[in-house]
Amino acid sequence: MSNTPPVELRVTGTKDLEAIKDLSIRAGLEVREGPQQEHIACAFGCFLGERLVACAALEHKGHNYFVEWVAVDNGMRGRGLGSRLVTMVVEEARARGARTIWVKARIPGFYERMGFRRLKDDETGPISTDECHDCPQYHKNCFPTIMVRNI
Repeated sequence: MSNTPPVELRVTGTKDLEAIKDLSIRAGLEVREGPQQEHIACAFGCFLGERLVACAALEHKGHNYFVEWVAVDNGMRGRGLGSRLVTMVVEEARARGARTIWVKARIPGFYERMGFRRLKDDETGPISTDECHDCPQYHKNCFPTIMVRNI
């Protein structure tokens, strides 16, 4: 039996956008460029020791708030980390005065379980999937959906 204490999972705010980018790549997201510092209002991470294993960020552009950079390390999925972080992002948006929060969802069912709804065909929002068309993952293993949640 080892006397080494188990490594504890820690959830906290993070400013390490390079670690978020690296985790996003490891989690299989198409990353053309890293998170844009000027629009990230805050970011949260789950750390196993010093290693970032899950992340999510709140982006603020104009009067709109967005869930961005949600990624969970493949070996840490199914533990509720993504849900926990998205909840933190939503709560932060609410604390900043947001009434709605948007997401471009790769896995719409995940966000539906968290209270987001898909935009109807006749609705528009501050984001679209227009830039997704040039992505090599588009309609191969990524089928993005614009979703919104009133908060």
